Amino acid sequence: MSPELLTGSAPTRARFSFEVFPARSGAAALALGHAVQHLSAAGPDFISVTYGANGSNRDASIDLLKYLRDHTDALPLAHLTTVGESREAVREAIHGIMDAGVHDFLALRGDPPRGLTEDDPAVAGSLSALELVELVAEARAERPALTSVGRTAVAAYPNGHPLSRSRSEDIEYLIAKQEAGAQFAITQLFFEAEEYLGFVEDARAAGLRIPVLPGLMPVSTSAQLRKVAQLAGRPAPGLLAAELAEAGGYAPELGVEHTVELARALLAGGAPSVHLYTFNRHEQVLAVLRELNLLTPSPLG
Repeated sequence: MSPELLTGSAPTRARFSFEVFPARSGAAALALGHAVQHLSAAGPDFISVTYGANGSNRDASIDLLKYLRDHTDALPLAHLTTVGESREAVREAIHGIMDAGVHDFLALRGDPPRGLTEDDPAVAGSLSALELVELVAEARAERPALTSVGRTAVAAYPNGHPLSRSRSEDIEYLIAKQEAGAQFAITQLFFEAEEYLGFVEDARAAGLRIPVLPGLMPVSTSAQLRKVAQLAGRPAPGLLAAELAEAGGYAPELGVEHTVELARALLAGGAPSVHLYTFNRHEQVLAVLRELNLLTPSPLG
């Protein structure tokens, strides 16, 4: 991971990272392995691996993290979630990932498992993201030889967390995670540069010191755009939605174009890096990076 991301200092050159998720079939695993090789060859700061609610993808996540560790040059970063899990189960999961040779974490509370709501006792009693940051620090301290290894990332919400009452509450909670030991944050998806830039400006004024990486996803389909809008908590850009619809609902080049424009504005505004949600494909995110002149020649072509 580049030192600028950890210190918050201005990078000499903009950087990037990726997110992938475990494959759900044999064919998907083969395609993911191909994509991961291309993503790794691009030279990211890290590749993060998602982790399902209630540990539903735990074994597959660890297998993918091990694959990244053993077969690529990319630094693997493990998502952690707490929903529906006891404190001891989460601690055991942390140690299991560390035993697999992975020491960087993205600490998340996570969404309720399918069929449950926030009111369900199993969900309401889950550890918070702040408590998870603290638990990761405790777990590292239990392995003295590893106390200087690994970083902890957390989520940030430019348009507000669904359970938050105000931007100030979101920022206060992010700063609390910083004080608990988080070294950087990755944002939820958004569509407009000012959504990120305004949030970071307000957070800095309130005392946030850690880097905040904007999370971006070059959509390929109208369905993906609707999903991103749901996650962002904002309507999708009308022009992009209309152009995708006119193209029959599938036009990867349109998502690339929108993401490039957004990333340029973010980097010009001071973002230290871009974190790209890949949807387990390499073509679109690498096209974005090429347009931003962030790629060096790859041995994979």
